[in-house]
Order: sequence, then C-alpha cells, then structure tokens
Amino acid sequence: MNLPDLIKTGESNTVELKEKFDEQTIKSAVAFANTKGGIIFIGVSDKNNIKGIKVGKETLNQWANQISQSTDPRIIPELEKIKVDEKTVIAVKIKENPIKPISKKGRCLKR
Repeated sequence: MNLPDLIKTGESNTVELKEKFDEQTIKSAVAFANTKGGIIFIGVSDKNNIKGIKVGKETLNQWANQISQSTDPRIIPELEKIKVDEKTVIAVKIKENPIKPISKKGRCLKR
C-alpha cells in the first residue's frame, strides 16, 4: 500500500481521509461495508496533508469496539498503524459485508 499516492489521489468510493476518529468515521465504515469495502485513513487533513496521530494499542482496540458495537450486523474492522515521514497514520480497513444492509442506530448508509 503506497499511502502517499493514495492521499494525493484523495477520497474516492473506497478511500476516506479523516484527521481524527469520530462518529463520522463509524458512518463511513457502515457505508463501506454496505458497498465494496474501503479504507479510512485517520491522521490526514481534508487538504490531503499527513498530520499524523498518536494513539496506543488500547485506543485502537477501543475504536474497533466502537465500530463493532455501533453497527448491526456488526462490522469487524482491521486497524493498522502506518509510518509515513516520521508520522503515524491509522488505516481502518472495512470489508464489504455479505449480510446487508448494515446500519448504525437503525440508519443505513451507502457510499
């Protein structure tokens, strides 16, 4: 995975860039699971600049649990730390879910 190239290309149907983890991140995960899947990169600004983010393993586990517990049926994301130019970006990988639709608080989303 060549992260700088993906970031230069910007957001698409399978790539989302976020500066931080929040409710919108979970909504994006639902939308990806309802379509072809995708990757959410956390630690990247709206202007496609790598800001980086400092988080530990416990925080990554909390984020994975938040996504899983907020979705029905549950999404099981894969989170990975990626180093780019001395900065850390988190890749939240979401697979297309075979059971659809996926919802967050009863609301279905699609990308």
